[in-house]
Amino acid sequence: MSEVSTPTPFYFQPSRQSPVAILLILARLFRSLIGQFWPVLILLLLRRRSANSSQMWVWVGIGITIISVVRSLVTYFRTRFYVQNNEFILEKGGITRRRLSVPLDNIQTITFQQTFLHRIFNVVSVEIDTSGAKGSEISINALDREKASELREYLLSWKKENPSSAAQEKTPSIKTPENTLLQLDFGDLLRIGLSQNHLRSAGILFGVLASFAREIQPILGKSTYKYLEEEWGLTFNFFWTFALWIGVFFLLVSVVATMVLTAVRFYNLRFVRTGEGFRLEAGLFTRREQAAYLPKIQFLRWSANPLQRMWGMFNLRFYQAAGYELGRKQTLQVPGCYLSQVDTVRQAYFPESTALPWRWLSPHRLYFRQRLVFLGILPLIGLMLKTTLDFSWFWLVLTLLWFPTAIWWQWNLFRRKHYGLSTEGLWTRSGFFTQSQTLLLWRNVQAVVLHQSFMDTRYALADLTFYTASGAVEIENIPFSTGTELCDYVLAKLEYREYMIT
Repeated sequence: MSEVSTPTPFYFQPSRQSPVAILLILARLFRSLIGQFWPVLILLLLRRRSANSSQMWVWVGIGITIISVVRSLVTYFRTRFYVQNNEFILEKGGITRRRLSVPLDNIQTITFQQTFLHRIFNVVSVEIDTSGAKGSEISINALDREKASELREYLLSWKKENPSSAAQEKTPSIKTPENTLLQLDFGDLLRIGLSQNHLRSAGILFGVLASFAREIQPILGKSTYKYLEEEWGLTFNFFWTFALWIGVFFLLVSVVATMVLTAVRFYNLRFVRTGEGFRLEAGLFTRREQAAYLPKIQFLRWSANPLQRMWGMFNLRFYQAAGYELGRKQTLQVPGCYLSQVDTVRQAYFPESTALPWRWLSPHRLYFRQRLVFLGILPLIGLMLKTTLDFSWFWLVLTLLWFPTAIWWQWNLFRRKHYGLSTEGLWTRSGFFTQSQTLLLWRNVQAVVLHQSFMDTRYALADLTFYTASGAVEIENIPFSTGTELCDYVLAKLEYREYMIT
């Protein structure tokens, strides 16, 4: 009796994208053409046209459409991808053929995206980021969702099954069934939108208005404010009243715009615990699916402003190893988390964080004094000079309030800054209005820098910066002896890890 042969996975042989990719490539070409030639198109629509010229432009449009369709078909049929010899290979190109080979060991993150057209045909766009790449090095326009999930599962599990990669990523992984940790409803989206930093957004809008007022000064031939005062009879008090009301208006615009953008970006958000890490799905028009593979998570950070703390919500962010200079774009952000979800993520990333003893430190008072000098005393001197040379009640009140406010602000920042040290990691707490916590495992540190300023040397203090594959974590103004001891300890763990790999 003959044995039933197991079918070969599709990614081990050259495979094409879904035929829907033809439509997506065509749509991208049209968007690119419109983006480049929209001024010409508007001019053609506005100007008067004769019958002959109209017919000519119709033929031009038909010609461009035919060329775009042919190019889309050629691109589709000449694009193939497959896995061979532990490399992911992508062959693409129209007239010019390009073959891209990426070692599976270099793959960092795999992201799914779905626009409205993707969702109609149940396909996804796949973006694969690698170490050393700037942006998404591999992009597949359209792939059946089941095939895309199968490909992602294979690529992410390859390192775990490969001996050379397993030595580098010694994070214990427990295979667990998928569990939805968080799913946002309309009320959650409303609270997230209301709790954003609207003052910053309103300030940006106000700055744009002020910049516009400066830009038109050469046209007016004088200061915009002088022009309004002379031509319209507007007084100084009117300007401040107008600024107050325009600030309130921009604040309301910021609130409404932020709530709309929040609803669009995080619509139907699902935060799922998977066997290998976490997955985030969200988006209204473009649905984005991101995965955080536990060995790739470098450090965690969660924060909450006063309004979020009142509702018991946190903004959780994963910093994971990704391509070169991807920055915040490749961090995975989960808004609207509650303490139970934060604890679940913290336990998965750092299981010993609850059981281990922690030694808590606070920065030296030099931290408070230096910030008070730079943010309190020096600006105060400038305000005093301004008030003396150009007296007004506004500058006088601002001068009187500046220094007490700076003392109160910097003191609260100072007394809320703490560093927790353990044998396996670092835990920092900081912030006054927006309070944040950061959790870092020593095994994810790639380099440590100890530095001292002139004042640090005088007070026997030091600053430490821990560099990872996804950014840096810094602790400031701790005793020099503690800093050198901690630096040596982390470097010793780093050398031991490299020794075990080799």
